[in-house]
Amino acid sequence: MSKLLKKERLILAIVIIFEALIIGTLVVLNIFYPGFNYYFYSAIGFAGLFAIVDYVIALVFNLKIKALKGKTETTSAEIIGNDVNEAYKFGQIGLVVCDKESTILWVNDFLGERFPNIVDKNIYDLFPGLFVLEDDSCNKDSIKINFESHIYQVQLLKEARLFIFKDVTDFENTFSYNQHQAPVVGYIAIDNYSDVQMSMADDTKFTDMLTSTRSIINDFASSSSTLLRKIKDDRYMFVTTRENYEKMFQDKFSVVDKVRNSYSNGFTLSIGVSYGFPDYSKLADLSSSALDVALSRGGDQTVIAPFSQSMIYLGGKSELKPSRNRVKMRTISNSFLTIIRSYKRVLIMGHTVADFDAIGACLGVQLLCKYVNIPSRITWEDQLVEDKCRVAIKSEFTQSEMEDSFINLKDVDNWINDDTLLIMVDHNNPRISMFAETVKKMANIAIVDHHRPGPVAVSNPVFSGVDSSASSASELITSYITYSIDDIPIDSRTATFLLAGMALDTHFFKEKATNSTFEAASQLKNYNADSAKVEDFLKENFEEYKEKISILNSAETPYYGTLVAMSPDSEMIPQIMLSIVANEAIQIRGINSSFCIGRINEHDVRISARSDGSVNCQMLMEKLGGGGHFTMAAASFTDISVDEAKKRLSQVLMDYLDEAKVTDANNS
Repeated sequence: MSKLLKKERLILAIVIIFEALIIGTLVVLNIFYPGFNYYFYSAIGFAGLFAIVDYVIALVFNLKIKALKGKTETTSAEIIGNDVNEAYKFGQIGLVVCDKESTILWVNDFLGERFPNIVDKNIYDLFPGLFVLEDDSCNKDSIKINFESHIYQVQLLKEARLFIFKDVTDFENTFSYNQHQAPVVGYIAIDNYSDVQMSMADDTKFTDMLTSTRSIINDFASSSSTLLRKIKDDRYMFVTTRENYEKMFQDKFSVVDKVRNSYSNGFTLSIGVSYGFPDYSKLADLSSSALDVALSRGGDQTVIAPFSQSMIYLGGKSELKPSRNRVKMRTISNSFLTIIRSYKRVLIMGHTVADFDAIGACLGVQLLCKYVNIPSRITWEDQLVEDKCRVAIKSEFTQSEMEDSFINLKDVDNWINDDTLLIMVDHNNPRISMFAETVKKMANIAIVDHHRPGPVAVSNPVFSGVDSSASSASELITSYITYSIDDIPIDSRTATFLLAGMALDTHFFKEKATNSTFEAASQLKNYNADSAKVEDFLKENFEEYKEKISILNSAETPYYGTLVAMSPDSEMIPQIMLSIVANEAIQIRGINSSFCIGRINEHDVRISARSDGSVNCQMLMEKLGGGGHFTMAAASFTDISVDEAKKRLSQVLMDYLDEAKVTDANNS
């Protein structure tokens, strides 16, 4: 076709040039021999001749092009007409034409062979899932349906009432197979191996317990067709497929419960798992990190880290037993002091609405900084410190001492530089830091905290002193000071605030107070901590007492042993009041878990949760986007009402309360 067109253009060009020459000749002759009288008639004759020649040439070529085009179209039509059904079968494409009432009028041979006798039937009666394609609000161009062991991708051309069925069974089966066979890598750790070994005098009993535990782990691997290898006495690595992992997940990694329940005061397991990436080494790194998170959260649980997704937490029903000893604490204390010495300045920061535990621990850290002669400041804004704590600090520190010890938001940027260490105290989530924006600017961060880490955490801290077995951050800092290889004196004022922090978080040593807690308190008393001042610091005033009683009057018990109290949405209450009410409620006989809901400012609503140790508050609050400690946790919401927060809590309690409860076996 293109060759013919080129030939036509060439001939026309030659003819036009020839015609132009003749016309030009007539013009020249007319100029030099004007006496000739027939130029006009000659021009008319030549023009007519040229028109006839051009017409003939165009007609001839057009006829040839039309003939060639017709031949091509006829050949294509014959091919399609004869073999179109074979083409549809090869592509596994079915066509269905319906009328306006969705009655099937016609199907092609491919679909007719698979679904005989479907003509004159309503297509939505046969394939109900296709109805969504009629919905104008649906953003889907096509959908997948399963029918008679085949999977079809179906698209609707609405104007033609034509349904196009594409058989994608082979593709889906291949994709599903690859998904099921995708690699999953995990680590298993006996998280209290050394503690059980040290506490057990009978080596034979320890060996029997260890053999039994290893047998349970091996049974777990063999029952799920998983490759398991021991890499240390207390650690295993396993590799399996996604299909086998799904079975483990549905079983909620019950091997953790089996090991915990096999012996009283025996071993517990922590598991870190990762999937969703084809690189085994990358999955190994992710699962190792997940295991570290599980251990830092107290152990006895499974943490799943899907590639590029948020972590998933399973278990964690038992409280971490204190594993601190003098040697370990001396090592940690020395490491902490070494870290502090390696920087020229230290910024110490508690959480927003800092309480006695946060400020007391900050003062303890500042004491360590002074001991090693490193300048330090504690972040401070009056409105970001709990009322009682603010009053206590202002009553104990002079104005000049405040200026030397604390720093506000306006001046903090001038204090920090590349050689400044930020120490986050009594929290590990940077979002709830007192100066959250300042945290983002810091490259060197250390953490001292007693809360279990949640999904939001500091990446690569230079020091991580997270110990969820401690009652408070004040207890941890006291241990760092008293167990140090150096003899570090504690002044009476700092000792008093550290004791106040412990008293607050243990509700005057009624909750979560261990031997280590009492030992730390005893050490503070040796440094003249004033317990009378502590009691005075923490006393309720009359207005607080009335407010607490008012909120408790609204309390409900939606489940046995569970109390939910809430303040009116129209009233804003201090955040600490929610904690006070939740703590008070847990003291009521028969109440195992308490939740207090209230508006803390114009935009934010908060839930404080407490338990007596039989319910994992942290698990429940994490379902609401919060976190905290096993027996003390919280969650915050922005731009919702108190009633809406209560509805969300009610849904979580309905779905997860039973899972969060610790059975007698767990406590044994």
